[in-house]
Parts: sequence; structure tokens; C-alpha cells
Amino acid sequence: MAQQKANHLPSLQALRAFEALARLGSLTDAADYLSLTRSAISHQLRLLESQLNLRLYERRGRGVILTPAGQLYAGEVREVLQNLERIHANLPDQEYNGHVHVCMPPGFAASVISRHINDFYRAYPTIRLHLSTNREDETINQPNFDLFVVFSDGVHTDHHAELLAQPMYHPVCSPTLLNELDITHPRDLDRATLLHLHDAHDWQLWLAACGGKHQIKVESGLYFSNILLVLQAALSGQGIAIGDDVVCGDSLRHGQLVRPFGEKIPSDRAYYLVTPHSRLEDPNVQAFSDWMKKLLESLLGASAVSS
Repeated sequence: MAQQKANHLPSLQALRAFEALARLGSLTDAADYLSLTRSAISHQLRLLESQLNLRLYERRGRGVILTPAGQLYAGEVREVLQNLERIHANLPDQEYNGHVHVCMPPGFAASVISRHINDFYRAYPTIRLHLSTNREDETINQPNFDLFVVFSDGVHTDHHAELLAQPMYHPVCSPTLLNELDITHPRDLDRATLLHLHDAHDWQLWLAACGGKHQIKVESGLYFSNILLVLQAALSGQGIAIGDDVVCGDSLRHGQLVRPFGEKIPSDRAYYLVTPHSRLEDPNVQAFSDWMKKLLESLLGASAVSS
């Protein structure tokens, strides 16, 4: 009997007929709900009981009551139909198939996108995504890319530019270093090695926002040409860097980095999603753009709660 049930699954019409009967308690009401005749729904129910070799309901007056087996089966059938409805509702409006080439800053790629990229692949397995990183001296006028993430002032007259995130600057370091140096106030920074990206500009901005009263040798410290090197040095306890809630967000949430001070300032630049006008209507480009915007909304919301 078990072999017979496994090989002869009930039809979807029969399951819908039984679910409607179980929910409404009447053959007439179930038939009206499904826009069927009373004889048609009775036929579907007889077929279902025959396939299952079970009595699912009994007539009582003008209505019906479910047998114990029918009550159990009704709950399972209702869950199956609800799952099918949810799957249908979540189907994409169009088929996604093709290649998308995206170029973005290395820190953003490594610390934000690469940590969550499998979520995109699971949602869009037929899109072939190609991620590349850019240098600051590279332009967005590269024909091999469909989409760019840039850290800039947002002025891109020949492309469609959309704000992704306005980062907030603040010092970050490893919790071990913070405890070792006993840093509790910006004036204590003279006991630490400052980590710089290219130059001392970010540190100067942050210290100026703090009042500029602290006698810190802001030009001292170590200089790096890549944000990933700065972050790795900070994670390894080599010094204190100026980070932001976008690139450092995951490390802050997981306690790998900490903020020694509460003061933070908005960056003078922001992360922008820049798309060539010729690629704006491409469904694959739209899919990755929408996914990335939702990701940043969720991460920055989590960062705000964490802060």
C-alpha cells in the first residue's frame, strides 16, 4: 500500500477540492469557491479517497465533518498548497540569463560584497556574475563593464549615478590593542601607531571634527596604498585606522574591530552605483543592482543598531 501511495500522487485539483471542503465544511460552498459544479468536486473527492484508501469526511445533514485521518491530511494539504502559492508569488517576472561584469573598490568588494555574494547566486543561479576591483586612477569609461561601484563625489554626467551609502568615518582598532594601550580619549592616540590610506587626510578630518585641540602628530604612523592592507593591519593590532561603517561594518558587528571613541563624521565622498545608460534596462544588471541596494540597507541598518 505504501508503494502504491508513493507512485500515484493525488492531482492538484483533488487536493484543492479537499482543502476547500475541509475549510468551508460544505460541498456546495467548496464548489462555489472553486467555480466548479457540485458533481465535479464530488468526483475529485471520490478519486482522492480511492487513491489514499482512506475515508476523509462524512456527510452530516447539509454539511460534512472530517474523519480523524481527514483532519490530519487537511493540515498537511493546506501547508503544501500554501507553499506552492508562495513559490508562485516569488517567481521572477522575467527569465534571468547572461553575464554581468561589475567593477568596484577593493575594500567594498572584499569586506561587503564577497561576504554575502552567495546569497545573490542562490537567488539568481542563471546569472554569471564577474566581479573586478578598480584603482582610484581608473575611470568608469571602461566598455567591458556593465556596472560600477565608485567612491566619489557622485558627479558622473555621462552615466546614471545612484547613491548607495554615505559612510561615517571613525577610528577603528582591534580590541586587544585597545586594552593594551588603555585608550579612552583622543589625546591617548599619541600612544598608538596611526594607520593611513595614501595620506593623513582622513585623520585630519576626524581630528578637526573633534575640536582639533588634541596635540597629535597626525602625520606620524604607517602609510598604505590599499584599504585592505590598512584593515588587515588594524585587525592584527598594528595600529589604529580611520574606518567607516560600510567597509568595517561586518568586522565591527563580529567584534573583530572596535570603535575606541564615539565621535564619527560623514565622509566627504560616498559610494555610488554608476550604470552606463545602455545597460539600465538589462534585467540581469537590474537584478544585481536591486540585490546590492537591499544588502546595504540591511547591513547599515544592523550597523546603526549595533552602534
